[in-house]
Amino acid sequence: MSPHRSTKSLLRDQRGAAALEFAIIAPVLFAFMFGIFEVGRVMYERNRVAAAAAVGARAVAMYGADDEDAIEAAINAKLPYEADIAFTDVTFGEQDFKQIDITYDFDFLIKFSHEWSGVTITATRYAPAVS
Repeated sequence: MSPHRSTKSLLRDQRGAAALEFAIIAPVLFAFMFGIFEVGRVMYERNRVAAAAAVGARAVAMYGADDEDAIEAAINAKLPYEADIAFTDVTFGEQDFKQIDITYDFDFLIKFSHEWSGVTITATRYAPAVS
């Protein structure tokens, strides 16, 4: 730029305007994109844990309520990761049920903060306790 260039011509100069606009918009755009990606991953894993709990309820019907090892094996076959599985015998009215609780600690790929780097996903299913 020459030293004789006037201020008026500098104000009309459009070079670099697109780069400046992109620099302003890009962080917001990328935050939305990564947020949508992480929400999609959470929903996918939530459905996967719910499907594993449904498999556990089906296993209760197949193997009986007393064979918790077979039920847990069926659940673990559905999940590719380690999750906490708990069984509880409950009664509703006069009917006995096996309650299946699955808990999985989901970690975000993008760490938002040290305190908030994931969520806990849970699923609960009830199956009639037949032996």
